Amino acid sequence: MNLSVLQKKPELVLEPYPHFVIEDALPQDVYEQLDKEWPKEQLLSTEPFDSGICYRLKADEMLKPGKVSNIWKEFTEYHTSMEFYKQMTGVFGDLVPHVEDLTLSPRGWDTGHDKIGTDCQTVMHKPITYSSRTAHIDNPREIYAALLYMPYKEDQSTGGEFQIHETHDTISEVNKNGGREVKEKAGKIVKTIPYKANTLVVFCNNSTRCVHSVSARKNAVLNRRSVNIIAEFNRAAGRKMFEVKENRK
Repeated sequence: MNLSVLQKKPELVLEPYPHFVIEDALPQDVYEQLDKEWPKEQLLSTEPFDSGICYRLKADEMLKPGKVSNIWKEFTEYHTSMEFYKQMTGVFGDLVPHVEDLTLSPRGWDTGHDKIGTDCQTVMHKPITYSSRTAHIDNPREIYAALLYMPYKEDQSTGGEFQIHETHDTISEVNKNGGREVKEKAGKIVKTIPYKANTLVVFCNNSTRCVHSVSARKNAVLNRRSVNIIAEFNRAAGRKMFEVKENRK
C-alpha cells in the first residue's frame, strides 16, 4: 500500500516563499482507513501543549509497538524515512539539503549523531474560536513542514485555514517562548488553504520570509484534526536554514 502524501506531482510555487498544495493527496481508501483509525484516545491521554489547547502524538510514540493501528504506524514510518525525505528533495531541489553527507532518523529514535531528525505527528486542537497560531515563523533548524488536514466528516465549522503571508520587512529577532510570533512584521495574507479533508500544504522553511498563521474557527464544536510532518537539523548537525536572534522573554 502506497501511503505517501506525495503520490501526486505537486506544482512548486516560489512566492512569497517556496510551497505547494495538493488536494486529495492520499487515495480515498487510504484516507478513509486513516480517518477510521484516528488515534483519538492515545492523543487525549497526552499532556496538552500551547496552554492546554493542542494534543500531539509524536513519532517517538507512534512508532512504539501496539501504540497505534498498523496503518498509522506504517504511515509514520514512511513519513519519517529517508525515502520520504528524498521525495521532498525531488520537489524542492536545491532549496533543501541533499542527503549525501547527512544521516536521518525519527526524533526520539536517533543515536545522538544523526544530522536530521524527522517527525510525523497526529494533532488535535480543541474547538476554540480564536486563532490557534497567529502570524509566526518556525524553528530555524526546520527544513520543511507539511500539514495534512483530516477534519471530522460531520464538522460544520468554518475557518481553521492555513494562511500564507508576504512580508517585506526583515525579521531579525523573535521571542522563542512566544511562539516566534512576528506581529507587526507580518504582511498581508496572500493565500489561504482551506481546512478541507485530505488537503496537504507544504513549505520549505528556508528564510524568515516563511510567515504563516491559522485563521480563527467559527461555530467550532469538534476538535480540529491534522497531521504534521517535518524534518529539521538536529543540534549535532550544527546547521540552520536561516539565522534569526531568538530571545526567551
